[in-house]
Amino acid sequence: MTLALRWTLGGAITFLLAAITACAGPDADSAVQQADSAGMEIVTYAGPDRPLPWTFEVEFTLGGKGTDAESFYRLDRSTVGVDAAGNLYVLDASANRVVVFDDTGRHVRSMGGEGGGPGEMRFPVTISVAPDGSVDVFDVSKRGFVRFGPEGEILEEERVTVSLGSGAARRIDHALVVPIRDVDTDRGIDRDELVIVDGTDTTTFVSVERAVGGVVNLTSCGMQIMGIGPIFRPGIRWTPLGSTVAVATVATYAITIYRDGLPIRALRRAVAPVPATPELAAARVGTGMKVMTTGGVRTCDAQEVVDQRGVADVIPVIGDLAEGPDGTLWVRRSSGPGAPSPIDVFDADGAYLGTLPDKAPFPVLVIGNRIAAIEADEVDVERLVIYGVVNGDT
Repeated sequence: MTLALRWTLGGAITFLLAAITACAGPDADSAVQQADSAGMEIVTYAGPDRPLPWTFEVEFTLGGKGTDAESFYRLDRSTVGVDAAGNLYVLDASANRVVVFDDTGRHVRSMGGEGGGPGEMRFPVTISVAPDGSVDVFDVSKRGFVRFGPEGEILEEERVTVSLGSGAARRIDHALVVPIRDVDTDRGIDRDELVIVDGTDTTTFVSVERAVGGVVNLTSCGMQIMGIGPIFRPGIRWTPLGSTVAVATVATYAITIYRDGLPIRALRRAVAPVPATPELAAARVGTGMKVMTTGGVRTCDAQEVVDQRGVADVIPVIGDLAEGPDGTLWVRRSSGPGAPSPIDVFDADGAYLGTLPDKAPFPVLVIGNRIAAIEADEVDVERLVIYGVVNGDT
């Protein structure tokens, strides 16, 4: 993979736009423009939400059982994966293992265990699954990846020298896309990055730099944190999208699609961010901010977190990004805690297809024409729910 461009967001970048008389979607409210400077498509949808007539049928669920392979009860998108055959992989961090199921939910194998030896882990936080079923588990205690082959065989571990940021490391073709977070105290810069790791080559393709805030002193949980920033400050929201990566870094409705580390398309909608308030910030923190440490999870007092961190001016419009079936991009919008969060869907060419309602499942995995979502029950036990997607237009 040849990567020659470091694309830095947050600076003043000017595009000289030449309009093209083409329609990116099914109605005239979508338009494509061309950026002369880099040949990047700008796709804008200026119309209102268009409801999508899709329905979702539950096929099976995984997790939340008292014993056996489904005893896991805490999930997020960084702890699940799928291979090319549709096998599902779950990092059961509480048991220091990876559990594998086939595309019908049948248990196939479990890998790993607690310890410091080969194939063992003590503080696993994220999983990445290759198309052939090879698995990389990032273990904080080893500062690197515990690795397994397609049949569960233990592979040589791989150390990393960078600080892994929040979220999952994901494979794009043969390379890993890894989120990095770094605080440069000498320059007073707090930096979030996405890097491509291809063998021994590491290339940054997205970098968001901001001034480091003061030290947040949270006495309620005994934590001092530098550079954490105000609540609702935009971070990097991203998802693999076939052989590309979709990224959002600002508070407005702006998404950039990258291929091989280079920007190829930008998606825009005229949806304004909602002003943020201390009350909304407190609702976002909820019962407290959880901080993961090598000694376990600490919970910091919610009001102290709001008072110490402060609040950004607005709530970012884009709450999350995910890949859906057929190369679609799903964008969950956000306007604050408790408010509806509809889901916009774009096709593989960037055309706006329509919007799903707030209660529609949001994919963390794609299994052919199905999706998997994470859902919690009435006692907050999380399960992986596999849905068939039914298109009402066909």
